[in-house]
Amino acid sequence: MIRKVSLSGFKSFYNRTLDINRLTLLTGLNSSGKSSVIQALLMLEKAANKENNILLDGHGSIEEIKNNRVKENISLQVRDENNQSLTATISLSSNLKIDIKDTFDYPEIIYISANRFGPQTSIPIYNNSAKQNRIGKNGENLLQCIELLGNTVLDECLRHANAEGDTLEYNIRGWLNTISPNIGFKFHLEKMSDSSYSMFDEHRANNVGFGLSYTLPVITALLMGTFIKNSLVIIENPEAHLHPKGQTELARLTALCVVAGAQIIVETHSDHFFDGIRIASKKHGIAEDVQIHWFELNEHKNTEVYSPILSEDGRVSEWPKGFFDQFEINASELI
Repeated sequence: MIRKVSLSGFKSFYNRTLDINRLTLLTGLNSSGKSSVIQALLMLEKAANKENNILLDGHGSIEEIKNNRVKENISLQVRDENNQSLTATISLSSNLKIDIKDTFDYPEIIYISANRFGPQTSIPIYNNSAKQNRIGKNGENLLQCIELLGNTVLDECLRHANAEGDTLEYNIRGWLNTISPNIGFKFHLEKMSDSSYSMFDEHRANNVGFGLSYTLPVITALLMGTFIKNSLVIIENPEAHLHPKGQTELARLTALCVVAGAQIIVETHSDHFFDGIRIASKKHGIAEDVQIHWFELNEHKNTEVYSPILSEDGRVSEWPKGFFDQFEINASELI
């Protein structure tokens, strides 16, 4: 399990080490460094897989990923609970030479992007046998993944009260019903055309609201993280297009997946999601498994990180300015 991420000379990070726990919440102002942590983890996964080019997407110049105070190298490193590490060093003075040093088995990342598919007429599926039971970052192959892994029996703590059985597919339906009560969910694969489509109450996804389509890959990825060994689930903005109750319930599911053994990193702006984690800390005793990081930029446009501690009763040790305080600020304007 990853326990530390160190970023040196990378984007807005001059030199910073972040603690990573079973559940790590990344939150803060826009463009303050949250997504950069996720990008670094994805780049290191490429390095661990011995890919030639670990730079994401491959567009733009090196200036776009270099910190404004760095002259020579960019360094990305992770460490596990045994202090074993994987390091990628990008030399700015040697034609972007990338040096990889690794001493541990890097986890398989299950990554759901903020840019995931909304309601679609169809969703592509993979015909590559190595990827057929994995979800793409935008939700590609989601429905084929559910078909192939749907009979996997889940940990008892994940079994939804309204689910018809104890397997992945039944409980995906159960948790979807928590988000949108009494909704029916079906799907169909068109393997000859490498596509698939989902049905909610007999309506295709493109004829239903955004929330269900945005949430389905999140629920599936979270549950998969509990039974795919040596995996790391990364979710961006799980709250997208969800009403407040749905956001809080999704946080409850996230916490239960941690109880069931998953390691999860969530980037979120949602106070409802955050409150859901606080409630779960009190009800399910996960406080010691939670790491919170609040990001902001200093006057040099470098990232500063504050790490409030969550207690067993759901209380937070400190509230940096801007840290989920907008409700109180707005309320004071109405007094």
